[in-house]
Amino acid sequence: MPVPTILATFVGHKSIYYRIMMKLNLITFASSLASRESIFIDHDQLLSAIAGKYEIQYVFPEELDNPLPEGASMVLVGSGGVEEMVKANIDRLPPYVVLIADGLKNSLAASLEILSWMRLDGRQGRVLHGPTSFIMQGINDYVSAHETIARLNGKRVGVIGKPSGWLIASNVDYQAMSERWGIKMVDVPLDEVVKGYEAIRDDEVQDITDEFMGHANDILEPSRNEVVKAMRLYRSVKGIVERYRLNAFTLNCFDLIPTTRTTGCVALALLNQEGIPAGCEGDEQTLLTMLAVQAATGQMTFMANPSKILDNAAHEMVFAHCTIAPAMTDRYIIRDHYESLSGVAIEGIFDPMDVTVIKCGGKQMERYFISKAQLLQCTTNPNMCRTQLHLRLEQPLDYFLERSIGNHHVIIRGDHASRIEAALRLLGSTPN
Repeated sequence: MPVPTILATFVGHKSIYYRIMMKLNLITFASSLASRESIFIDHDQLLSAIAGKYEIQYVFPEELDNPLPEGASMVLVGSGGVEEMVKANIDRLPPYVVLIADGLKNSLAASLEILSWMRLDGRQGRVLHGPTSFIMQGINDYVSAHETIARLNGKRVGVIGKPSGWLIASNVDYQAMSERWGIKMVDVPLDEVVKGYEAIRDDEVQDITDEFMGHANDILEPSRNEVVKAMRLYRSVKGIVERYRLNAFTLNCFDLIPTTRTTGCVALALLNQEGIPAGCEGDEQTLLTMLAVQAATGQMTFMANPSKILDNAAHEMVFAHCTIAPAMTDRYIIRDHYESLSGVAIEGIFDPMDVTVIKCGGKQMERYFISKAQLLQCTTNPNMCRTQLHLRLEQPLDYFLERSIGNHHVIIRGDHASRIEAALRLLGSTPN
């Protein structure tokens, strides 16, 4: 019998092609009745598909006393009869256990029993099972999630000013976020923004004012002088980001209006555009959602209010806010800020497309909601924030009315639900 394609990798005959591939540890459990060679023969179709994309390092139970090799780690269930073996080694496995089962040799039955026990024991995990293409998509998502966690580690997240008074359920436990996500929360006094704003002259922001106004499809309420003030605030906030080495921040923008006589919408929009997740109103949970989504997808996000349900049965509702990044839109109009009717905001306009709606929250970011959605149109209701997205969500809207995770939610262009969900699960969050 020819040596299975995957067996060559197991016995060490790796080509240069394998060395440049992403690494994946397969912690392999099989019944004592099965030889190791038979594991690779029996599951050749699946394992060959995995080996086509990843450099596989097989890890067997007797090797689990040693630290796992570099890379993402998942459990390959090679047969039935391994339930006690997995249970005995559970503390040596990753905190979130991905069980891969192609269904052969009773692997699915064993995986379901293991998953059931883990849930009873307060542990998290899931089974990857189905056609090979479906299993591969799941593996890809969880390898990406492993990389997302690595990107988050060491990030510095600023809270500039205290959260707005109406956000009574949107703060986080700083110590827990350090332990769970590996990030550092940094408090920054709001008066530093004001001092920076007052020190910046109008002539220092003329070029960026011209660029911002020149690319707009229209300018309605604000004068050029108002746009200049918004750009001075942008420069001030950007200076704080650089000085404190922040990778993301949330700003108590409403408390700035009386002292600067402008709004923070443009500052947040432009910094989001520059790759710095920037949230409004001091909302820590939504900012961290934005940061996680960016780390998982590399894309800009939009923080928005769920503003109005249009059709409960069809799952249609409007999300709105004033801080959309211009580069995230198909075109934009320069407006004033909805609540204060002052300063500068952005009305983003989009063509119909697929989007994803996400929120992770709780004091320890332990819960999440995610839904694919279709953007049907942009609306122009005068009683809502400037960028208004009429969406049809895949998930029922009962979530918003019965168990919503706070107010603000995050929207991203395209369907990224499975990748983002995998990252949130590895970060220790569970569906709300």
